[in-house]
Amino acid sequence: MGKLLEQVSSPYDLKKLPVPQLQMLADEIRQLILDSVSKAGGHLASNLGVVELTLALHYVFDFKKDRLLWDVGHQCYTHKIITGRKDKFAHLRRADGISGFPSPAESQYDQFTVGHAGTSIATAIGMALGEQLQKNTGYRIQDTEKKPATSDERRETNKIVVVVGDASIVNGVSFEALNNLGLVKRQLLIVLNDNSMAIDATVGAMAKYFSKVRLSQTYEDLRKTTSNILEHLPGIGKSVEEAMERIKKSIRMVLPASQMFESLNVPYFGPVDGHDIGSLIKLFSALSQLKHPAILHVYTKKGKGFVPAGLQPGKFHSTGPFKMNGDQVQTLTDKDRPTFTDVVGKHLIELAEKDTRIVAITSAMCDGTGLPEFRKRMPERFYDVGIAESAAVDIAAGLARAGARPVVCIYSTFLQRSFDQIFQEVALQNLPVVFCVDRAGLVGADGPTHHGLMDIGFLRMLPNMVLTAPADQIEVRLALEFALAQDKPVVIRYPRDLVPPQKFVRAACSEPFRLGKSVVVRRAKGAPIAIVSYGSVLTEALKAAGLLAQEGLPADVINARFAAPIDQTIIALLGQGKGIITVEDHNLACGFGSAVLELAAAGNATSRKLDAVRLLGAPRRFIGHNSRKCQLMEAGINADEIVRTAKEMLVENQVGI
Repeated sequence: MGKLLEQVSSPYDLKKLPVPQLQMLADEIRQLILDSVSKAGGHLASNLGVVELTLALHYVFDFKKDRLLWDVGHQCYTHKIITGRKDKFAHLRRADGISGFPSPAESQYDQFTVGHAGTSIATAIGMALGEQLQKNTGYRIQDTEKKPATSDERRETNKIVVVVGDASIVNGVSFEALNNLGLVKRQLLIVLNDNSMAIDATVGAMAKYFSKVRLSQTYEDLRKTTSNILEHLPGIGKSVEEAMERIKKSIRMVLPASQMFESLNVPYFGPVDGHDIGSLIKLFSALSQLKHPAILHVYTKKGKGFVPAGLQPGKFHSTGPFKMNGDQVQTLTDKDRPTFTDVVGKHLIELAEKDTRIVAITSAMCDGTGLPEFRKRMPERFYDVGIAESAAVDIAAGLARAGARPVVCIYSTFLQRSFDQIFQEVALQNLPVVFCVDRAGLVGADGPTHHGLMDIGFLRMLPNMVLTAPADQIEVRLALEFALAQDKPVVIRYPRDLVPPQKFVRAACSEPFRLGKSVVVRRAKGAPIAIVSYGSVLTEALKAAGLLAQEGLPADVINARFAAPIDQTIIALLGQGKGIITVEDHNLACGFGSAVLELAAAGNATSRKLDAVRLLGAPRRFIGHNSRKCQLMEAGINADEIVRTAKEMLVENQVGI
C-alpha cells in the first residue's frame, strides 16, 4: 500500500492532504484496485477511470451528511477505499469481505444497494423532495414520532450528488427522471461520467450524440471550458446563480449535449477533464452552491493506468482473477470446458447461417451473452439497443410480427426490467420470440443485485410462454433448435458456469426436445424416490443418486427440461407411491418445484401424496456475494442436501410404502 494511502482511512483524512498530493494518492489507489481485482476478480476498467473524480467529490462534499448516489454502482471501488473499507478491500467480493457494489449495510456513506442502471437520478429526486418536505414542514420526516426539527435542521439542506455513466443516462428510467427534475427546488448535482462504455461500447443515437461532442473536443478545449466556468465564479456582491447563468449563455449553444439538456430545462456545464483533479475540486466547490439541479459533463478514460484495460475496456469491465506481467495479462480461471454462454453463442451462429430469419438482440451485453462473433459475422442481423431491456423486448416483438425469428439474449437479473413488455407485446400476442436468459440462478461474486433467481416465477405465470432449461452442452443446442421451431415464445435459462464434465452427460439428454416432456436419465429398480431436476443442477442430482446407491438406497433421476408446461408423467409418480424431490437453481417461491406442487394439487392429489413432494431451491431471502459453488451449498442446492432429504423422507415413512 502506498505511503499516502496509508494515511487515508476516511474522507476527513483525505481533506488534510494538499491538492497537489491527490494525484499521487490516485495513482496509489489505482494500484490497490489493480492488485485486488487481479486476485479476486471484479469490475476493473470502470473503477480505474473514476479515481480522480471520486477523490475530488469527497474532497469537496461531506458525504456523512451529504448524499452520494452511484449509477450503476460497480464504479464505487475508490469510494469504498476512502470510506473506511480500505483494509477489507483485499477480500473484495468474497464471503468474508465487502461487496462489489454500494451497500448501506457496510457503510453510512452508501445510500442504496444498487446494481442496475438508470435508477440514481430518480432516487436522488426522491431524496431531494424528502429534504424539501422536512424543511417545509419543520418535522423530521424519518421519525415516526414526528419530533419537531431544530432550526439548524430546517435551515441546512444536505447536498445531493449523483454519478451516472453515459450509458446509464440514456436508459428510459433516467429520462423519465430528468423529465421530473423540475420538481426539485434545491441543489442536486448530476455528474455525467462519459467514457463511451457500458459493459460493451455504448450504442444508439444518444451515444452518437455524446461521441460527436467527445470527438469535437481536444484536451485544450476541455481546459478552456473549465477555465470559462472558473473565470465566472462568484465574487463579492455577485450571486452564484448570476455567475452560472453567464457561463451557460457562453457555452450553451456551442455543443449538442448542452442543447439536449437545456431542452429538458436542465442547466448543463462542460464537458471537462475528469482526470484534472485540481480543476474538478474547484468546479464541485462552485456547483455545490447552486440552489437548483445541474449537470456537469466530465470525460474519463475507462481502464486508465492499466494498458490492457484501456485497450480492451469491454473485456476488463468485469473480470475474473488474472496474473500481470508488465502489460501482458494471463487469465487464471481454469476453463477446460466451454460455458453455457459460449455454446449458445456458437450454435446460434450455426443456426442463423441456415435460417436468414434469425436475428440476435441484446441490451449492452454483447460480450457477456456470447454474441461478439455473431455481431462480427452477421452485423445486419444483430441489434444492441443499449441499457434498454424493455425496448429490446418490444423490438423483438416487432421483428417477430414481421416474420423474423428474434433471439433476445439478456441476463436474468436485467430481464426483470422488461416484464410488462414480455407480457403485453410477446406473451399476449403469442409471438415466436426466443429468450436466452443468461446468468440464471446464483451468479457468485456479484451477489444479490445480479442473482437470476426470479425468472421462472415471473415468466411461467404468463400464458403461451414455454420455459426450458438445458442441463448440459448437448441440451443447449437441442433447446435452441426446439425454441426456434416453435410458433410461440420460448425461454431458455442457463447459469454463468461451465458446462458439466463429460462424465455427467447422459444418452437421454441427446434426445430431441419435445414440448412439455422430461427424460429419465437414471432408472433404479424398485426406487422409492425420484429426483427431478431442472436445468444445470442435473449434475447434483446424479451425484446424489450415486451416493444413495452406495448405501443401498435406489433413486431415479429425471431431467425435467420444462417448467412450463410440466410433464404430467412427473405427477403420475405420486400415484405409483414414489416420492419426488425437485431440485432447481431458483427461488423456492414460484419456481419449478412450486409448479410441480400446483399441478399435483390440481389433479386432486391427496394431502398424503403431496407430503411425498419435497422442494430444494434458494430460500426466500437475499444471498450475499460468494463463489457460486458456496452459494449453491448455502441454499441447499447440492448433492449432500438431496441425499439428506431423501433419507429424511424414507425415515418418516412417507415414501416407499
